Amino acid sequence: MPLDSQPPAVLRDASAGQRPGARRPWPLRVYARWLHEASFRRHLSVAVALGALCLALLMAAVNAWQGGRQVRAMLMEQGGRIAANLAANSSLALLYAAADNAEEAVRSTLAFPDVMGIEIRDTSGRLLLALGPGGDKLPAAAARGRAASEPWLDLETEDSWAFAAPVWTRPEPSPFDVTLQPAQQLGQVRIILSKATLHRTQASLFIANFGMALLFAALFLFLVRFLALRLTRPLAALSQAMEKVEAGDSDARAPAGGPRDIAAMADTFNRMLAVLQEREAELGAHRDHLEELVRARTLELIEAKERAEVASRAKSQFLARMSHELRTPLNAVMGYAQILKMDEAVTAKQRNGLDIIHSSGQHLLTLIVDILDLSRIEAGKGELRIVPVDLVTRLNAVADIVRVMAVDKQITLAVELDPRLPPVVLADEKRLSQILLNLLGNAVKFTQLGGVTLRALALPSAETLAGHVLLRFEVEDSGVGIAEDQVERLFEPFEQAGSADQRVAGTGLGLAISRQLVRMMGGEIRLETRLGEGSRFWFEISVPVPTALS
Repeated sequence: MPLDSQPPAVLRDASAGQRPGARRPWPLRVYARWLHEASFRRHLSVAVALGALCLALLMAAVNAWQGGRQVRAMLMEQGGRIAANLAANSSLALLYAAADNAEEAVRSTLAFPDVMGIEIRDTSGRLLLALGPGGDKLPAAAARGRAASEPWLDLETEDSWAFAAPVWTRPEPSPFDVTLQPAQQLGQVRIILSKATLHRTQASLFIANFGMALLFAALFLFLVRFLALRLTRPLAALSQAMEKVEAGDSDARAPAGGPRDIAAMADTFNRMLAVLQEREAELGAHRDHLEELVRARTLELIEAKERAEVASRAKSQFLARMSHELRTPLNAVMGYAQILKMDEAVTAKQRNGLDIIHSSGQHLLTLIVDILDLSRIEAGKGELRIVPVDLVTRLNAVADIVRVMAVDKQITLAVELDPRLPPVVLADEKRLSQILLNLLGNAVKFTQLGGVTLRALALPSAETLAGHVLLRFEVEDSGVGIAEDQVERLFEPFEQAGSADQRVAGTGLGLAISRQLVRMMGGEIRLETRLGEGSRFWFEISVPVPTALS
C-alpha cells in the first residue's frame, strides 16, 4: 500500500526506529553512562584490571595447555612401557593357554596408577583374560589382530587410552640345535589407561598459573593505582583550584607537585592567575579613575543643563513678555496707519509711506508671533485645539493664500487631493494651516521656475486605530534644492539653507516651528531633496474621523 495510506501508528513506529540510540542495548547504555560519570582514575583502574584479568586467563590457558601436552606425552610413554612389560610377562600364559599363569603379572600391572583394565588375547583373538582395577572380569572385546614388535596406541577416548603390545615367544639358543628358531607371536595384551591424572594435572596447572597471574596482576594493578593516584591527585587539585577561581576566589592556587608535566601545568595556571590579578587590579584602578571622571563630568553636565534650562526659561519668559509688550504699540502703529490712509487729504507719496509702515509692521508682527509660538512650544506650553475641519475647503484656502505669491513670481501652484480623503476630520485647524503655509511659503520663495504642488493623501495602514485616518501631506517644488550638508541644520531655529545670495527675507523660524507642531500631532517632517532639482517636504499624521462619518 502507498506510504500516505498507512495508519498513523505505523508511521510513528517507523520514525521512532530511526531515532539515534533507540536500539542501543541496555548494557551499552549502562556502560556509556558509567564512562560519562566515572573518574579518570577509575577508568584507568578498570581498564588495567580487565586487561590483567584477560592476560591472566590467557597465560593460564597457554601454560595449562603446554603442561598438559608434556604430561600427555609422559603418560603415553608410561602406558607403552606398562603394556610392553605386561606382554613380556604373559608369554607363558598364552603358550599354555592358562590364565592362571598371568594372574600375578596382571595384578602387578593393575597396581600402577591410572590402569583401569587389562585384556590378554591369543593370535586368533580369543580372550584369555580380562580384568579391571578391582579384579572384575572385563567384557570381551573384539579381536584386534596386528603384527608389530613394539607397543602402540590402539584406541583413545575422552577419558582413557588403550595401549596394545604383542606377545612373542622367547627362543633361547640350544647346543643341540644348529639354527636358532625364530620368535613366534602368541597373542597381544591391551591395557586401559585413565586420563584422570592428565585432567587433574591440567586443572592444577591452570589454577596455579591463573593464581600466579592474578597475583602479578594484583601487584601490577596496585602499582598502576598508585601511579594513577599520583597522576590524578594533582589534576584533581588543579580542577578544584579552577572551580574556586570560577566561583570568584581569585586567590586560589593549584598546589605544586606530581609528575613534571602536571607540575608545569599547575605552575603555568598559577602564573596566569597572577597575571590576571595584576591586570584586574590595573583595570580596577582605571575603572575607579574613570568612574571618578564620569561622576565629575556628570555633575558638570547636570549643572550646565540646569543653567541652560534656567537660561532657556528666562529666554522664553523674556521673549513672551517682550512679544506681548511689542505687539501692543505695534498694533497701535498699524491701526493709526490704516486710519491715516482713509483720510482724503493724504497725498499719494504719503499713502505709499503709510503702506510701507503697514507692511513693515505686519512683517514685524509675524516675527513676534513666530517667536512667541516657538517660546511656548519650547517651554512645553504648546497645546492643540481639536475641532472639526473641512479638509478640502481648508487646503484650498491655504493654497489660495499662497497663490498670490506664486502669481507674482510667475510660477504655478497645483493642488492634488486624494478622492479618498474624508470630508471632515478632527484636528487643530489653525496649526495645520500654519504648517502648510510655512512649507508652501518656503517652496514659493525658493522656486524661480516651474511650480509648487500641494498633495493630500489618505493612506491605508494596519496600525491606524479604528475611527482614525492616516493623512499624508506633501509640498513639492522645482526650486534650487538643498545641499546634503545643510539638511540637518535646516530645522534649527533662525537657520536658512543655501548660500548668502540665495537666502530670502525671513526669520528662519518657520521650519523649526512646523517640526515642533507636527511632532505635537504625532508625526515627523521628512525631506527629500537634490541640489538644483527641487525638494519635497512631507509628513504623516493620524487624525480621528467624526463618528457619524466613520
